[in-house]
Amino acid sequence: MNGNTSNALILAASSFLTTCFAAEPAGAQTAAEYQQAMEQWHSEREARLKGPDGWLNLAGLYWLEPGVNTIGSAANNDIVLNEELAAARLGAFMLEDGDVTFRAEPDTEILSGGEPVTELQLVHDEAGEPTLLTHRSLGFYAIGRMERMGVRLRDYDHPFLEQFPGIESYPADLQWRVEATFVPYDEPRQLQVMTVVEGLGWDPIAPGILEFEIGGEPMSLEAYGADDGFFIIFADLTTGEATYPAGRYLSAELPGPDGTTILDFNKAYNPPCVFNEFATCPLPTRRNYLQVPVEAGEKYRKGLHALGI
Repeated sequence: MNGNTSNALILAASSFLTTCFAAEPAGAQTAAEYQQAMEQWHSEREARLKGPDGWLNLAGLYWLEPGVNTIGSAANNDIVLNEELAAARLGAFMLEDGDVTFRAEPDTEILSGGEPVTELQLVHDEAGEPTLLTHRSLGFYAIGRMERMGVRLRDYDHPFLEQFPGIESYPADLQWRVEATFVPYDEPRQLQVMTVVEGLGWDPIAPGILEFEIGGEPMSLEAYGADDGFFIIFADLTTGEATYPAGRYLSAELPGPDGTTILDFNKAYNPPCVFNEFATCPLPTRRNYLQVPVEAGEKYRKGLHALGI
């Protein structure tokens, strides 16, 4: 949270949040219908987190050096895995000119698509569907982040899958479902956004901003382009208190013919780095700090990912 925010501003923000929000769009759900829909949304959200491609089974993130990077449970590997989960020597990742190839040790059960692997060039996650390698309960694949290449490790039997206590959220409230007007930039802007990994940035494309009102006060958030809509990273006066210190995420649909879309802050969700230390979460820019407490969406349970690591 911005340390320069005065107590007077906090009190003023709290007071106007008790007034009416932006007008509800035509055909809005009743409170009961909306509550039921949000319960389903939360259920599906937690199911995705627990799924094979979810964030709860991450068990490691290893940045590759140019050349040979050995992997296995033996202590002299470059990437050392838990001896209860992996053989002493699985093989090696070869990084050359941005390309990653995996070469398996003989008689080591490394599979890709159910077939044994001897040597295989890997597709990383920024180039397409990543090539998944598996060994016992483990899965690993290459990730690209700007000029760096790494290996992300999953444990499909991760104890956190059973220990996960769920996500605490504010009560769903239709007043936090607000109409926003999309204001495009003259030209889309490529930005440089910091992440939780020191020295590692992210360069999204921002097509414009979303303007809306809370309690009659005009506000805006810069939106990033996503495959099927907008992706928004924001912070507010709950950030670092009831909600995650590194901000929260929000998705929105592309605007309709009238140039408007809906920002549903009840669906503000935690970044994956809330659940483990192996994610590369982008952070909110100062431009996307809202000087109001957004008491909607997911809260933060301190020490949550420590349950699974």
